[in-house]
Amino acid sequence: MATQVNPVECRSSERIALQCSIIVATGVQTGEGRVLNVSKSGCLVEAPILIKAGDYLQMRLFLPNTDLSMCVSVAIVQWALGFQFGVEFIEVDEKHRTRLNHFIATGKDPWTLAL
Repeated sequence: MATQVNPVECRSSERIALQCSIIVATGVQTGEGRVLNVSKSGCLVEAPILIKAGDYLQMRLFLPNTDLSMCVSVAIVQWALGFQFGVEFIEVDEKHRTRLNHFIATGKDPWTLAL
């Protein structure tokens, strides 16, 4: 008998609710979707592409209230259900990781604060 793991129990950091656009690429397919929540280590995505646990992705997130995007070079799908899936960020450029961490902590994009 297989046991089902609750994705919430596996999280290493708290997620915050967020609605932003995302582009997801698997190497075979590319699709546009939206981020439903985000943390320092991953996010919940809804996109009309077929994804399964264990798939590796490249992602570009478009944080709210800015024209700039954030790139995730490598992410792995932890779970998938229909067109929703949870991903863990594996490789993120340091400037993008710093930007994401600041956004999560404050709700503001540090790149737009200087404008």
